[in-house]
Amino acid sequence: MKNVATLFCGKVTLLSAFFMFAAGCTAQQEKPKILQQSVKDTVSESTMLVATIPADVTPPKPIPGHESAPAAQGQPSSFQIIFSESGKGVAYVAGQGDGFYVMHNQERGKVYSAVGTVVLSQDGRRSAYAAEVDGKWCMVLDGQEGKRYDSVLTPAFSPDGRHIVCQGKAGDKWYMLVDGFPNEGTTASYTTPEFNSDSNLIVYTESASSINDTRLIVSDLSFRKRSVITAIGDQLFVTNKGKNRIAAVQLHDSKFRVVDFKFDKPDVVHEGPLYDVIEQLALSDDGVSLSYCALKGRTRLMILDAREELLPVGRAPELPMIRPDKKGVGILLSLDNRISFYQTFIGSKVKGKIYDEASNLTYSTNGSYAYAARTGNDWFVVVNGKEGTQFDRVVDPLFSPDGRYLVYRARKGKERFLVLADAKDGKVIKQYPSCEQVFQPSFLPGGKGVAYGVKDGSKLVRKVEPL
Repeated sequence: MKNVATLFCGKVTLLSAFFMFAAGCTAQQEKPKILQQSVKDTVSESTMLVATIPADVTPPKPIPGHESAPAAQGQPSSFQIIFSESGKGVAYVAGQGDGFYVMHNQERGKVYSAVGTVVLSQDGRRSAYAAEVDGKWCMVLDGQEGKRYDSVLTPAFSPDGRHIVCQGKAGDKWYMLVDGFPNEGTTASYTTPEFNSDSNLIVYTESASSINDTRLIVSDLSFRKRSVITAIGDQLFVTNKGKNRIAAVQLHDSKFRVVDFKFDKPDVVHEGPLYDVIEQLALSDDGVSLSYCALKGRTRLMILDAREELLPVGRAPELPMIRPDKKGVGILLSLDNRISFYQTFIGSKVKGKIYDEASNLTYSTNGSYAYAARTGNDWFVVVNGKEGTQFDRVVDPLFSPDGRYLVYRARKGKERFLVLADAKDGKVIKQYPSCEQVFQPSFLPGGKGVAYGVKDGSKLVRKVEPL
């Protein structure tokens, strides 16, 4: 299946990547989120059948040059399955001859010669994707085709699910499209746009041949009211989890500084100090604190708000994480193909144990930290420096809202399952039944239960396990 975002992508923001976890649990999506679900979501909803894949429906055949790793090894193709954040909506792409179609909540879409990445609204009721029609591309929203363009990139729903934004190209111009209506367009490309928490503003970057001409734009949904910041660096911009603050790297007099501002007050900009290099820009979940790595001469620094601290030698393969108490920053540092955990600003200058691989660093509300690590062929979670049970693969540990539990997806042999662990030391409390595929979990409010989607044969199921 063609991935339109891959074929026609420009620059993307640091927080907008979509990953497939082909070697273990599949359909790994954006950094895990704790969902704010309705109070009606109780642990009594132990199992909910969301959809059933009919027996005569087959996965799409891979297009030469775009095969996944399993298909390249001669294994059967698999469905691209997308669960909504609520877990109550699901979509997948199926094949029919040389074409593709999308099944969303048991509703079958039209067959197209190519289909892009499918996205769902948070509640799972709406779907959108780019599709190829007679050599052109259009956005298909809830089964309805929009205007045709030479290319259309992956769309994004607003948090309330009422609006959708994407990019389309016609001739030599790129357009930002909100609910199908375009802006004035530009010959330069745009980055992936993001909505604010109130779903009434978007932010995106307009690329240019010169860094001095690259513009960061905050706009209302009609494109009538816009605020522009120029000379944005290659890191483009980041937003916090709460979607109320924006930060970006700006070029100034051959040096770099970070500028940040509230989403709804883009003309009130705070400018940070100048450095020779700035990278790995991150905001705290609430947007209050800002952190990044910087180079001043030959001195490597970690910056947290107005504070500086020396940073050991090493490359940061993923964004630093600001502790919930704002007193420090955690970072995974790679050196000589080995990786270790390090915390700044809290008095300890000691690196954690060195591993062959590590990823998915996260913090709990009480300051505990966890990440997935590998030594040799064994994967496990590391919680507060203590190693958990070994598996063939571990991904995306997630703390419960009350900080008592940790959940993560794991694989052992051919079995894939969800693991519940103690948040203090990573010891396994429960290993849930294995399924063909397990999707990213979320906690119910108050941590009373954990919800996640699974593929069990032909059934796509949302499970809620009490804690």
